Amino acid sequence: MRGHRSSRLRQPGSGCYVPGPALGWLIVAVIALTPSAVAVRAEPLPAMPAFADLSDAASITDVAFRNAVPFPAWTAYALTDALFWGRDNQAGHRPLLVTVGDETPLLSASDLQFPFSEGVRSFYGQRNPDAGGWEIGYFGVYGQSASRTVASPAGDFLQLPEPLGGVFTSEADAATVKYSSLVNSAEANVFSTATDWRDRCGGWLTVDWLAGFRYVGVEEQSSIAIDACAGDPDCADRVAYRVRSRNNMFGGQLGTRGRMTWRNWAVEGWAKAGLLGNAQKEIQSPLVTSSGAPLDRIRSATGSEVGFIGDINLSLVYRLTDVWGIRAGYNTVWISGVALAPNQFDFTLDEAAGGRLDPSGGMFLHGANLGLEARW
Repeated sequence: MRGHRSSRLRQPGSGCYVPGPALGWLIVAVIALTPSAVAVRAEPLPAMPAFADLSDAASITDVAFRNAVPFPAWTAYALTDALFWGRDNQAGHRPLLVTVGDETPLLSASDLQFPFSEGVRSFYGQRNPDAGGWEIGYFGVYGQSASRTVASPAGDFLQLPEPLGGVFTSEADAATVKYSSLVNSAEANVFSTATDWRDRCGGWLTVDWLAGFRYVGVEEQSSIAIDACAGDPDCADRVAYRVRSRNNMFGGQLGTRGRMTWRNWAVEGWAKAGLLGNAQKEIQSPLVTSSGAPLDRIRSATGSEVGFIGDINLSLVYRLTDVWGIRAGYNTVWISGVALAPNQFDFTLDEAAGGRLDPSGGMFLHGANLGLEARW
């Protein structure tokens, strides 16, 4: 016991122990090291990682996740849609039928508007995941037609606008105006994948930028049939004025397309715009008056115009299997710089009559699509 307590000395008369030599040396060592310890504490503490550093770490995690979760296995796709589209014509307000004498308009070119009609759209493409690809596509809208019958007002007759109206026919009881049109469009695009994002729930977002070639063909015809003795089957006093127009538009287009997928659902949309040159032609039918005399007029004219097409679609897709899906959506297509048939009626009698081409028309197509898609 005495040996154990030899390291501490009791101070005489103090009633406490004083540190022994070993503890003293320890205190001296601590004091000697205190300045350096204070100096160490005086240095600034390391800064916490900045948010960007944390983002970098998250990005590294995302890269690892992306490498672990591959792209969808499909590298080819195809779709076909049935189209149910209406159309608004920018045909102007020029009168086609007027009353005799004061020439009050009874029917104008802008009154000939189409109801909804049917069409089809198809695409086929291939892509290199996370890089880009190519595609070809087509849409056509058929059976667009409108017809209006106008009866002469009570106590008056109708005719074509002057000066042609007075020569072509007068004192007519009724007239029927018909208008039909056919629209075809083809395109070929290459695209580059600008954004690809995937989450851990199995969804992904893909954004493509595309550039390509676009062709639009618009063929139309319109007629005005005037009956000077309506309701009389023995009356042969019926004359007609017919015109046709052709538009071949071709040029380049740019656009973007995005597709967001969650499990069995997907939302896909695109927006494209093209600047197109248009080779136009209008063709006039021979005009013969009610008395049987032919009119000497120019029969056709050609011209060119710069046109525009804007094409927007938004569709919802439900995947039936790993390959097949059903799709439904809404579309808008604007085409300008078109020679519309009703705008080609020429009611003048000068030397240039029949040879004037009006290239300034336009059309707005809009409506639904319903179809199937395949990705494999």
